[in-house]
Amino acid sequence: MDLSNLSTEIDLEATLDRLCGDSALLLEVLDMFLDEFTNQQSSLSSQVHSEDYAGLASKAHYFKGIAQNLGLLKFLSAIQSLEKAAKEHNASSCIQALNSLCEITDHILVLRKNIQAA
Repeated sequence: MDLSNLSTEIDLEATLDRLCGDSALLLEVLDMFLDEFTNQQSSLSSQVHSEDYAGLASKAHYFKGIAQNLGLLKFLSAIQSLEKAAKEHNASSCIQALNSLCEITDHILVLRKNIQAA
């Protein structure tokens, strides 16, 4: 299975090493992550608008851990920005980070669908 198109988003070498080279497992875990984050996007946005910065920082921290384990390079950087912005109660930076996370997630979803089509 060729995962090379994901290499712009995932540190494939390190992540596959953690998963004992199991590409199918990587895709399964990635799919679960993408589903969960996609389902949480509106909730994260609501937390910004309701100024629930503690809840937002907690959720960002949760997703940061998953991103680190999956080697999601760009997502990790953006989720760290969201966590920092939430801790600083900076709504505009939170929204900016969320927008970036949505773009990154959408891009990963497109790359992931191309693997299925191949």
